[in-house]
Amino acid sequence: MFAVVVRESGDAKQIESSADLVATSVAPRVRQAPGFVSAVWLSDGSGGTLNVLAFDSEEAARAALEAARTATRPPFMKLESVELLRVLATA
Repeated sequence: MFAVVVRESGDAKQIESSADLVATSVAPRVRQAPGFVSAVWLSDGSGGTLNVLAFDSEEAARAALEAARTATRPPFMKLESVELLRVLATA
């Protein structure tokens, strides 16, 4: 299993108020990606986000990595980094 880790930053208030949009628009699209296993979208409450998307193969994760790099973001969000990591274990 492989994970795509996306770090973003932006306006904290707008990030917090967009949680419903992530749940109703972004999450359903991610669930449909080939090889999707799980995902979690996290906010530190002060403008930083960390999103971890897990896939069943490196190929599927690489496709998701490219999609994350090129995704359209709201004007209040900035992409900080996107990386691909191998999942060692889950619980």
